[in-house]
Amino acid sequence: MKSQKIKIILLPLVLTLMVFFSGKIYLKAQNTNNKNINCFVYHRFGEEDLPSTNISISTFKQQLKFLHDNNYTVLTLGEASERMKSNENLPEKTAVLTVDDGYKSFKTAAVPLLDQYNYKATIFVCTQYVGRSGYLSWDDIRSLEEEGHEFGNHSHSHEHFLNYSDSETREQFIDDLVKAEEIFRRELGDTPDLYCYPYGEYNPDMQEILKERGYKAAAAQKSGVFFSGTDLFAIPRFPMTSTYGEISRFQSKAGMKALPVIKEVPGNPEIKDSNPPRLTLHVDSEKINPNNIQCFVNGRRSCKISIEEGSQLILDIRSSEPLRTRRTLYTITAPSKSGGQWYWYSHLWVNTQYGE
Repeated sequence: MKSQKIKIILLPLVLTLMVFFSGKIYLKAQNTNNKNINCFVYHRFGEEDLPSTNISISTFKQQLKFLHDNNYTVLTLGEASERMKSNENLPEKTAVLTVDDGYKSFKTAAVPLLDQYNYKATIFVCTQYVGRSGYLSWDDIRSLEEEGHEFGNHSHSHEHFLNYSDSETREQFIDDLVKAEEIFRRELGDTPDLYCYPYGEYNPDMQEILKERGYKAAAAQKSGVFFSGTDLFAIPRFPMTSTYGEISRFQSKAGMKALPVIKEVPGNPEIKDSNPPRLTLHVDSEKINPNNIQCFVNGRRSCKISIEEGSQLILDIRSSEPLRTRRTLYTITAPSKSGGQWYWYSHLWVNTQYGE
């Protein structure tokens, strides 16, 4: 009789706890799905004679002021990737500023502006180029690291690794990693746990090698928003240059949300079979209006898209013509059901038959 009473008393308590914890888990999942981080990639600052990789000082000032005035939280990529993996909530407006190649103008032109807002950046350097004319020196890197800026590995040689056969790519990539890591260890006392693919080119084998060697994340060069469903070893970033960095475009990209892609086929950017290649995306349809989904091929409306509606949206995407450049982006945008928000996703294709 006593045991029956205990069971009767405990049953409601157990049920209450189950409801409570299931609710917490559900809320965490919802919060995680709402995590969006807008990442930007820069190269040169105030080097007007190189517009394809440069951002003007006046434009960069406007961008930083916009982030400050609109209450954005600015994280390093390492902080962002850790918080994306955790159950910790992110501020609704979160941005990451990354810099590729490690040109000297980051220190001379960008840092004084970043210092005004106490913003820190993540800089990816190629160890072979450190100390050369126009590039940061190891003394520069050490002092910037002490100030709170983060440094990642951008390879030793900045090689086109995908130009090799599959087995050669693996060998060349590992050899290059070993060289870069040895130099980082000698100069900084440790090796980075972030990587940035040269030219943004990668394949699944390279991603696995990075994981095996203890890297926590890797940055790609495809536009898009970092969200909870993003592959941590292909983090998208919006490019900021003289062409794409004007303040109106920056504001638009800073407010963009990630298209909630659940599954992407293929996962490999390399064009292995037919050209033009076919991309299939499975997308969470909860917030997306399927009636105005748009697709672009390197910014042009030259793609075909079919949409299958159901519990998920299944998007079948293909260029209208063969891809004849080294790197091509399929970009998909969609409005929210409310009409007040836009979602963005890009898939990179690499055609190794073409050079730069």
